[in-house]
Amino acid sequence: MKVRSLLSISLIIAILLTGAIFYSGALTKPYSGDSEYYAIAHESSEAYKEDIGHASHRSDGGIPVESFSESQRRAFEEAKKQEPSRAGLRSLGKPPVCSPTLLLCDKYESFPHPASDGSRDHGYIAVEDSTGDQFIVKIGQADPIGGIEQIVMFILGPYALFLAYHGWSDRLPEPTFFSVGYGATLLTIVFAYPYTLMFTEVSLPSWHLPFLAIVTWGVILAEIWRAETKTNQK
Repeated sequence: MKVRSLLSISLIIAILLTGAIFYSGALTKPYSGDSEYYAIAHESSEAYKEDIGHASHRSDGGIPVESFSESQRRAFEEAKKQEPSRAGLRSLGKPPVCSPTLLLCDKYESFPHPASDGSRDHGYIAVEDSTGDQFIVKIGQADPIGGIEQIVMFILGPYALFLAYHGWSDRLPEPTFFSVGYGATLLTIVFAYPYTLMFTEVSLPSWHLPFLAIVTWGVILAEIWRAETKTNQK
């Protein structure tokens, strides 16, 4: 007869791993890959002179920076600190916008578009700094960053099925502390993954997720072999 406490924990972990497959915040990158491009140009620059004719809000003298939200002002000030291009464009690149599924955010909760009147199109927006200087803010569509593929299912799905079948089947030996412990560890990894990348300086190699999949399948096969060996010895 299987150890009831270990069996119960095994089935609970299997259910949680299955639920994690459908939770987009599990084993995901902390910042969305579809953030837009953000850059500014001062009125003295060639970039400003070339594009001000296409800018919105220029007839109003530009959107005053004083009306910006905290995140809008932060993006604008950070862009001012960047090295200008030959044409005078100071690029912030793609502001790191946190994935909306995460509970914590250390960067931008939403894209800091300078227009708060519903005008969120790409293009140029005239802005007036607190010093009276005129700027244009360029908003453009950047190339998306590849996210985590369906490898999540190849990691979580098989192990959830393994624990569930191992727990319900009467023909297999009871789950081991190792198999249940690895399931708990895997569950911790997938939920802590985005916050680890967000709040630490950890630099993970590009092959870390395939490696996790290999280790997971290795544990499954090792436990299946152990179960079959133990069954044949009876």
